[in-house]
Amino acid sequence: MSERTPLLSDKKTEDTCCSGQACCSSTSELPSSNSNGVCQLSDQPWKYKIVALLCAIFLAVGSHFAAHTLGAMKSIIKEEFGISNSQYGVIQSSVSIVNTVLPLLGGIFIDAFGTIPGSILTTVLIASGNILVAASTSHANFGMMILGRILYGIGSGTVVIVQETILSQWFQGRSLAAVIALMLTVSRLSSFLAQAIVLPIATWSGWYGYGFWFAALLCVFSLCINLVYIVLLKSVTRDNSVDRCNVKRNVIKSKKTFSWSKLMYLPHSYWLIASMEFLLGGAWGCFLHINSEFVKYRFGYPNQKAAAIASTAQILPVFLMPFLGLLVDRYGRRTWMMIGSGGTFLAGLMMLQYTDIHPIVGMILFSVSLALGPVALVSSVPVILPLTLVGTGMGLIKSLTNTGASLMDIFTGLLQDADTHKGYSGVMDFFIVVGILSVLSGVTLCILDRRIYGRILDAGKSSVISTPVSTSEDKFLSKRLKANYIYGGTYVFLVALSWALFFRFVLF
Repeated sequence: MSERTPLLSDKKTEDTCCSGQACCSSTSELPSSNSNGVCQLSDQPWKYKIVALLCAIFLAVGSHFAAHTLGAMKSIIKEEFGISNSQYGVIQSSVSIVNTVLPLLGGIFIDAFGTIPGSILTTVLIASGNILVAASTSHANFGMMILGRILYGIGSGTVVIVQETILSQWFQGRSLAAVIALMLTVSRLSSFLAQAIVLPIATWSGWYGYGFWFAALLCVFSLCINLVYIVLLKSVTRDNSVDRCNVKRNVIKSKKTFSWSKLMYLPHSYWLIASMEFLLGGAWGCFLHINSEFVKYRFGYPNQKAAAIASTAQILPVFLMPFLGLLVDRYGRRTWMMIGSGGTFLAGLMMLQYTDIHPIVGMILFSVSLALGPVALVSSVPVILPLTLVGTGMGLIKSLTNTGASLMDIFTGLLQDADTHKGYSGVMDFFIVVGILSVLSGVTLCILDRRIYGRILDAGKSSVISTPVSTSEDKFLSKRLKANYIYGGTYVFLVALSWALFFRFVLF
């Protein structure tokens, strides 16, 4: 029995209906959201949903910790491996470059085949990749580190899709923004701890490589969490409380197929969200890769203190995201949060570059942006897309985020190497331009949401969940947009450019 297999075979007239808590015996009381008598995972008892939530939020702890160990030790890595800023940018972009395409394919794979195969593959790749990265530090093997980072990148880009799809399945229409915010909180806490403790681990142990081995151990822990989730799904199929229900995993079709033509119906609002993920998502990741060294060079702090100050850029999401998720779930206002995210990003970077105020203030402003943006952006996708395309929609957005991160990692390395003093003046000016563009994108999305989409993104919980899923999908498939050719072409161009730049610096 697999994740996609119903508990019992379909019956025409009996034992086919479900309520939110239990099954009924009368076929006249089928749930309004499903005419086929199918229980959704979101209809399962809370004893299962709590375990699913815990598994989802801890599934990528190791991945997010590993993502920021390298940034905290940039100066050490450059010295030990004897590499330039551009080569360091290639190491960072080796994670994001493979995810310029894979998240889209991974999202389609999850939509068609389910979360079990995807989660197994991604967690194995993440663990094995980080083991290779840790091993490369023993002999300063640049090629091995690149290979390990690529394997890690293949898994890390898709594991977030798995997380978000799991939460969309189990909490569809029921505090989805809140549980996504909780997931993002734990992920951001892992990233914060990576920047805060990886250098102390290296100092305490006497060798910087132990920081990477600690990250690899956390990735193995995430692999074990994935096994727990698989056991949970098997338990759901055996539980007596649902033995009269035909349980279907959300967003998993009865046939292992995907229609590419559906991508032509993606609305303008989706692509504006994707553009903000490209700009802000890429800039967030890139800045967090270099902010420790930036503080060191700009304000003259030693490595460990600079890393500690830089880690505050990720502290506020840990505390704010759960509350922001509840607020979004209740009141909406997603577009305003996106604009606020772009504005605080811009203000923080300008303060760090053009004032002598203590850098922790600018990092806190950046941290506000990092709290506002992901909650608003990620929770918007299930609102504007039908559930059957959530995995694909998430995957395309993650692909654009990684495309932006890859391009920015390489471009900022070039800007720093071109600087006479190898400083960050040109890099920070570039980030400021990105901040301005992201604010403009947010304002445009806010206007479109009000004038065209009936304020669906700014709507609260009651407005969003009042529309049945089937109605939402019918409405979604009602208008084909020719502009999607332009959007798709731009996407392909950016992906091709990121790959071209990557191989330019790897091979030459």
